[in-house]
Amino acid sequence: MAAMAGISLGLLFVRNVSEYSELVFSLMTNRIATVALVCWLWAGAFTGILAHSGLVEALVWIGWKMSLYGGSFVLAAFISSALFAVSVGTAFGTVVGFTTVIYPAGILLGANPAALMGAILSGAAFGDNLAPVSDTTIISAATQETDIRGVVISRLKYSLTTAIIAGVLFFFFGGGKSVIDPAEAGKLLAEHANPEALPMLIPAVITIVVALCGYHFLAALNLGILSALVIGPLTGILPLEKVFYLTSGGSVAGCAVSGIRAMLPISILILLIITANGLMEAGGFFDRLLSWLDRVAAGSPRRAETAIVLFISLACLCLPGNTSAMITVGPLANKIRKRHGIHPYRSANLLDTIACSFPYMLPYAAVIIVARAIQSELATKYDFTVVSSWGETAPFVFYGIVLFPLMIISVITGFGRKKG
Repeated sequence: MAAMAGISLGLLFVRNVSEYSELVFSLMTNRIATVALVCWLWAGAFTGILAHSGLVEALVWIGWKMSLYGGSFVLAAFISSALFAVSVGTAFGTVVGFTTVIYPAGILLGANPAALMGAILSGAAFGDNLAPVSDTTIISAATQETDIRGVVISRLKYSLTTAIIAGVLFFFFGGGKSVIDPAEAGKLLAEHANPEALPMLIPAVITIVVALCGYHFLAALNLGILSALVIGPLTGILPLEKVFYLTSGGSVAGCAVSGIRAMLPISILILLIITANGLMEAGGFFDRLLSWLDRVAAGSPRRAETAIVLFISLACLCLPGNTSAMITVGPLANKIRKRHGIHPYRSANLLDTIACSFPYMLPYAAVIIVARAIQSELATKYDFTVVSSWGETAPFVFYGIVLFPLMIISVITGFGRKKG
């Protein structure tokens, strides 16, 4: 509604209303918007398939069989949620799946509830930051006019360093109370932990490998979906009729359809944001802003990078999703990096790492809201479940806590900076 209102109010400030109105239609065909829409539709279908197959439960089973407790369980939760998020490229789906299954079990096994939730959020942020099929990875590369494979490889030094530090912190600070009831914990895990879906890791691996080999993300996602549609029915894990079917009323349903539908609201928002961006550029706003930046950051790549960090940070504070923020700031960041000879990998990494750091600790972030809603629902089912407040959870989102200052240090010292 805010985006629509902004576009509509623009009519009050233009000389030619017809020209402005036609520009709105043409801007919605922007390639960046199309890339985002295609990414979300195919990734939504892939996420729905893998999540419905029981892959989350299979990853939980691995942790259960390793007899992990306290901080060790929290570390395992971070690693497994990170692996799932890297596989499917969606933070939201990761938080939903892992909070539902891992959160109550972890509390019984001696994990600090707030640290456990922080581990799940951190794993989701890691996957969002690094996955070659993640919307943030794709948009960061697209807005900076560069390739996904190179962006991911150049980002490893930041993401893996942060993940290692976060993992150590989860191990040492993840423990809480002693195990409440080992028998009850075992019963709960037995209900949810199931190794049957482990073969569904194969489509996830195929998708990641194909994307990292330099093939288009659409080809990678399609190969992942196709392999899942083959492996699922062959192994009996996921029959085709659960993926896509027609109901008795004639409507379309299935896990792939549900995954796609979940992406529709953000897709519409992105079309509107792209349009608003185009209108600002056509009206000369970006030119004036760049002229000011040239006076402030002239001749200094460090100042130019600082400007990019400030803009993406402000956008993440103001917009409801990190991808929305990146699409808003991306075109401006691309202009800045070209003027100051900054490599596109570098500007893409600045956009993505900042967008996947502190935004995962904001009280109004979608992942925080959905996590708390799931906790509240679990509390009605299990009397031992603790509903962690935002204030309790935020200090344990170690991935975001470590990544943001790491990138600030990188900008100040020039670590990882390359000329374009």
